Amino acid sequence: LNQGTLYAALVRLDQKGWIKGTWQKTEAGRDAKYYNITKAGTRALEKQTERWRRLAGFVNKLLLDET
Repeated sequence: LNQGTLYAALVRLDQKGWIKGTWQKTEAGRDAKYYNITKAGTRALEKQTERWRRLAGFVNKLLLDET
C-alpha cells in the first residue's frame, strides 16, 4: 500500500465513525496521528468478518463439490 491509499482508507473509516484519530507526540518529538477502533468500528468489523466467512464458505463448497 502506498501512503495515498492508506490515507484515503483511514479518512473513510474515520468518516464512518469506525475509527477515531488523535494527535500525539512520537518518541522523537514529532506530531503523529494515532487511530483507535470505536465501538461502532468493532461492530462493523464483526459484521464484515461474519460476511467474509460466509462467502469464503460458499466458495469453498463450490470448489470442493465433486458432483
